[in-house]
Amino acid sequence: MAWQVGVSCADITPPLHIPELGFVPRQHRFQGIHDPFFAKALAAETNDGAAIIVTADAIGFHRNLLGDDKDFIAEFRKRVSQVTGVASDAIMLSASHAHSTPETIGLTPLREVEGAAEWVEILLDKLVACAISAWKDRKPAKAYVSVGEVVGVSWSRRIVGKDGKVYRLPDRPPDEQVDREDYDPQLGIFLFRHNDGDIVLVNFTCHPTVVQVNDFVSADYPGALMRFVESHLPNCKMCLFTQGACGDVNPVYQTTSDFDDVALYGMALAGEVIKQVALLRLHYGHLEREKVAETFRRISGWHSAELTPHITVAQLEFVLPQRTDLPDPSEAEAKYREALAKVNGQMWWMRSERPLSEEEKRIGAEVRNAWERWRTAVRGRNEWERKTEVQVIGLGEAALVGISGELFVSLGLSIKRSSPFPFTFIVGYANGYNGYLMPEEAWKQGGYEVSIGQWAMCGQGSDEIVLSMAKRLLEVAARQESPRTHMVRMD
Repeated sequence: MAWQVGVSCADITPPLHIPELGFVPRQHRFQGIHDPFFAKALAAETNDGAAIIVTADAIGFHRNLLGDDKDFIAEFRKRVSQVTGVASDAIMLSASHAHSTPETIGLTPLREVEGAAEWVEILLDKLVACAISAWKDRKPAKAYVSVGEVVGVSWSRRIVGKDGKVYRLPDRPPDEQVDREDYDPQLGIFLFRHNDGDIVLVNFTCHPTVVQVNDFVSADYPGALMRFVESHLPNCKMCLFTQGACGDVNPVYQTTSDFDDVALYGMALAGEVIKQVALLRLHYGHLEREKVAETFRRISGWHSAELTPHITVAQLEFVLPQRTDLPDPSEAEAKYREALAKVNGQMWWMRSERPLSEEEKRIGAEVRNAWERWRTAVRGRNEWERKTEVQVIGLGEAALVGISGELFVSLGLSIKRSSPFPFTFIVGYANGYNGYLMPEEAWKQGGYEVSIGQWAMCGQGSDEIVLSMAKRLLEVAARQESPRTHMVRMD
């Protein structure tokens, strides 16, 4: 059997009463919709395997979205698997991590908002239906992969000076005082060609925070990228986007809240996507010139290939160690209650329908910080909150490595370098949300990502465990073995 590939798309634009990230000074509701959200699914099958990859315009999907008694990711996979027959561990749910989206990564009590629990159920239904529709759409296809590069969109948001301090680009010290500034300009694409049109799956590494926490719903630059490709690439049926290891990588100009910037970043990336598709069409699939094409591909250094119809899957779930510096839950709760008394027990500091004065913002931030420490003290001690997943889906000579967290780019680059696959792409925010996963030096340097908060509940050493698991699963997938899911506890 050759490749059998199908795609589907579902509109998942939220109603405006569903809140975004929340908390002072980001406690307001959406005022309108700048551009709609979509879930897009790609289903692939060969003689020896099958996989379904769903991508979504979302900040991420925490496992607790359905409440404490249900696992959102497990429920999604179960429903899709029951209809399609695709193994649960061969089904991936990933998010672009766009920030002008509903808060679905467990940082706030979303289900307490009126109508939110019902909306989450509708969202789940749409994601499941999208995956099933893609499976039913399967048709014979040819598959290709290539790697390009885009400089000018992304840069490190943790520029480390030789003084040991961490800087962002606007405050970057002189060149001779910079120790390191990691980022990944690689843009990877999968091209699936069949009679219905071309399908393009893109992978790039950069926080979609150009218009983060905006008054308007927006898919940020990934949405602009996909719209541009679908509008300007001849015979394009669908473009999908997966996010890389962008934990410490931001747009060059950080957050400008300028939708013109969103369009320009998207256009720059889309230009490289269209170029790579053009080259793949030019240099593959023409028997009469294959000899010259093969020679050119070999001597040019262009990293590309036609993919052998072959699918492998390897996946593990495990519990990462907790932070050793978590506050005492009782003491943290007492401090929160004390701070809450300053606002007479009111909750406007979390979400408000009205503008706040500067004094209210100051007091509200105090309450919010106390609440954050308390919730982190409690949740960080719960193993279920630190349940992490690494998933490898091998598509011929290429591998997608799904990781359920915000992986720092240096860790993603390490996985790529050590992979036995000729092409390896990291998919962050896949199959859950575990917050930041950072290397040991980041813990020593400090900064937002390692501060005590629900975005960083996994402790030191988590990076080495995730790296080890990813490298192990890549080896397993490359040897054509496919272990089924099991749980491992990491102390």
